[in-house]
Amino acid sequence: MLTTISVVFLIGGAMTAPTTGECPNILDAAGVSQMFAPMIAHSIHSLTLEDIRYFFEEDATEENGIPTVNMDLNSDRRVLPDAPLAGYDDDFSTIGMKTFDVVMRNMNRTWWGITNFNTLDKLTHAFHMAEIWDKTAEQYKLVKQLLDPESEVCECITDIDNNDVLNYLNLLAFKIKYPGITSGNTTLTDQYIVSRAKRSAAYRFGGGYNFFGGGGYDFGWKRSGLANFDGIDFDLSDIELLKDIADKLMDGDEAVTEQVDSAEHWQTWREMVKEGMDESGYYDLAVFLFCMLN
Repeated sequence: MLTTISVVFLIGGAMTAPTTGECPNILDAAGVSQMFAPMIAHSIHSLTLEDIRYFFEEDATEENGIPTVNMDLNSDRRVLPDAPLAGYDDDFSTIGMKTFDVVMRNMNRTWWGITNFNTLDKLTHAFHMAEIWDKTAEQYKLVKQLLDPESEVCECITDIDNNDVLNYLNLLAFKIKYPGITSGNTTLTDQYIVSRAKRSAAYRFGGGYNFFGGGGYDFGWKRSGLANFDGIDFDLSDIELLKDIADKLMDGDEAVTEQVDSAEHWQTWREMVKEGMDESGYYDLAVFLFCMLN
């Protein structure tokens, strides 16, 4: 694949900015998959600035342009515009121990990370994401040699307002915060809507409210087809969007009901983690990160 793609890359910078309608063909010619947007959202949602510096660009800044899902689930701001500093402890020498430390430091924060995940669940997810970035790092080195950051490819890749990357990140934020919201389970959906309304009322009086819901976000990669975001305005609040997310973006994505609390349950998670992504996913992520960071 890289032999074909390198010809496209070496053409050089774009003469004029491509239109939104031209971008699908441009990206297809460069070997970017049709599942680009959902794969990117899955791959970057928990990326930190420290991770970017370790795996991809050591001089990346706090204004890095890589949007991520907000780890603070109590916040009304679903997606952050830049991968944030997580506060990795540099007294640890390995990225694994630094990642482990961040999860453990936040283990008592119920609304941090992913709804209904216990500490082992969160650690499994964190190491799963690190494995994706590690596998992408090699592809990133190759892409960096071939791709012109001023090319039409990068023009299309970085247009996250129109290429659905931001839409899928917002959708992923809902799935993380409200596991099973797109499953088609109307009982669960109704519980979320009622619970969110009560939480909003509690906040007005300085209190808090926990959501209903059993199980957590299933982060195993799925090819369930592309979503249609027509009529979905992610600038609206959660309570204004929950019903539309449940009805219009239903994809059968159910919550994981088993936690990592036994060797038997680990087998379920082990298979979920192994799903990972195929080679096209790592390539898509490498191209995206290069274009965004350069």
